[in-house]
Amino acid sequence: MKKNKEKISRKVLENNSQKLFYKLSPSGGISLIVLVITIIVVIILAAAVIISLQNNNPMIEANKARINSDVANMQAIFTNTVGKIMAENQDVVVIKNGQLNAVTSG
Repeated sequence: MKKNKEKISRKVLENNSQKLFYKLSPSGGISLIVLVITIIVVIILAAAVIISLQNNNPMIEANKARINSDVANMQAIFTNTVGKIMAENQDVVVIKNGQLNAVTSG
């Protein structure tokens, strides 16, 4: 009799502890509809990220920004050098149009 009471009290204790720590639905798990909806939402979000990366590739944009920055820096250096030469000679420097060097990269 004592053993039966101990078994019953243990079962009651286990059930109460499960109620405290776990919220179980009557069916015991998530439904198939919830699972399918979750998978569809994840697929839609992944597709949106992939499409946005294809349209605005960060690597291409970074390379364009680097090239534009390099061109602006070279123009500033060139302007400063010409100004320095003009100040030293106290004369106007004439710059002829033409290709100075062949392009070696990008």
